[in-house]
Amino acid sequence: MLRPAPTLLVAMIGTAMLASCGTPPKPLPSAPPTPALSGGLSSSGAVPSLPGVPPTGAYPTGAYPTNPMPGATFPTQPTYTPPTYTTPTTTPPPSPAPVCGGSPTKQQVLNAVKGKPGIPTKPLEVRYGPYCAGGWQFTILGIVGQDEDEVDPLLLLTKGRPTSLRVVAAGADVCDGLDSGAPAGIKVRACGT
Repeated sequence: MLRPAPTLLVAMIGTAMLASCGTPPKPLPSAPPTPALSGGLSSSGAVPSLPGVPPTGAYPTGAYPTNPMPGATFPTQPTYTPPTYTTPTTTPPPSPAPVCGGSPTKQQVLNAVKGKPGIPTKPLEVRYGPYCAGGWQFTILGIVGQDEDEVDPLLLLTKGRPTSLRVVAAGADVCDGLDSGAPAGIKVRACGT
């Protein structure tokens, strides 16, 4: 058996709801409305003004404020300052000590080292030098009759007057024998720095 009461009640509620909503809304337009121009161009050839649009020249130049929002401030663009580059100043390396001008002689250098502890007893000869700077001398010695490929050269640092040379260091490496008072040219010859 069918019960008509609930069906009737549902129909009445639906009708009441539709009546309370009013008319359904109109669909939204797909584009803004185009204004209708009446009369076309004027006799001067100017386009007639549109409703709601002020005519050309209606506002004098400068009529608009520079800041349309009173109290608002706009950030200023920072000024660009190009970077400055400085070229580092470099001191040129010191020049190596030059060859002595005949004093001390090669023989005076050989006499200064002869018989010292650690020096070979075989006869020695001056291969390069002596080089002089500031009272210091640097000389490269070798054993007579032997090539540099056979035996390492003997490096010699001396100091003093040519007639009284004092051995500062002798060996395969004399850089440890250099003190802070040694001239730069001697350091360059003996150690490369």
